Amino acid sequence: MQKQVTYFENLVDSFKNTSDLEPQSPHFDLLKFEDIPNRLQEASGSPFRLNAFVVGLVTGGDFDLTISNVAYPMQENCLYFTSPWHIRQYAHVHNWQGYLLFFTPDFIFQYPQGEYIFREFRFFHTENGIMFRTNGDQRAQLHTSLDNMYRLLRSDHPEKMKMLFHYLNIFLYECKTMFASEVVPAATTKDTTLNNFLHSLNNYFIELNKGNMDKALTLKYVANEMHLHPTYLSNLLKQQTGKTAAQLVRERLILEAQSLLKNTDMTVAEVAYYLHFKDNSNFAKFFRHQVGQSPSDYREQAKRPQGS
Repeated sequence: MQKQVTYFENLVDSFKNTSDLEPQSPHFDLLKFEDIPNRLQEASGSPFRLNAFVVGLVTGGDFDLTISNVAYPMQENCLYFTSPWHIRQYAHVHNWQGYLLFFTPDFIFQYPQGEYIFREFRFFHTENGIMFRTNGDQRAQLHTSLDNMYRLLRSDHPEKMKMLFHYLNIFLYECKTMFASEVVPAATTKDTTLNNFLHSLNNYFIELNKGNMDKALTLKYVANEMHLHPTYLSNLLKQQTGKTAAQLVRERLILEAQSLLKNTDMTVAEVAYYLHFKDNSNFAKFFRHQVGQSPSDYREQAKRPQGS
């Protein structure tokens, strides 16, 4: 297990590090699982962040995918979604088949409708990703949509990237319709503050992972980023979520700490330093208060084989 979580800024960096493949575009690609080199499958297991949204449709084989703090056993007919701020880790890959769709924030935000995509499809807003199990008809419909995008992406059509943006919209609406009862309802204008707040939190950890952040995550920091007074921000979020902004900040900080303790070999002291706590003691006290156990005990329990 590695010391820290590897961060990939775009698809070129990710593919260069993990395979001999060249992405069709630095910001959009669609692969078949079976096209991924065997050496990548064998090397799976290292935690990483990728600055891209990813959708996977599994049509055969099996593997384990950990997204932040949740381990998902992926099998035939599974459909999953991850986002740029998620720590991801593949393991125990066996003859995987299906489609793997990547698109970066730069890809969607280059179009005026891009912000709408981010707000509308709430399966990209989860803390630990999300997985659905499709039935035969659903899988066939999604497979057809992905196959059409796969073929278009490899064509010589001069407007293919613009077309793929709209195909992506249609595909995501298909997913939303299929699993409407299992997904958080679509955003409304009242959710703007919450969306911006979550975006600020997630962006903080992306910049931290890139080594560009030298400040601790606090309510004051997030409020300043949003150009709002901390009390005003907290009152707005309390109305929308039932939780104060400070509570939400603490929960997100704990999620990151848990992910690092579970997915890397960083010591507790290194995690504390990385997250800009004053010292190890301060971090341990904060962690125990939020989780109910020490960081070391949490790590031991999280890495213990299930059922033991």
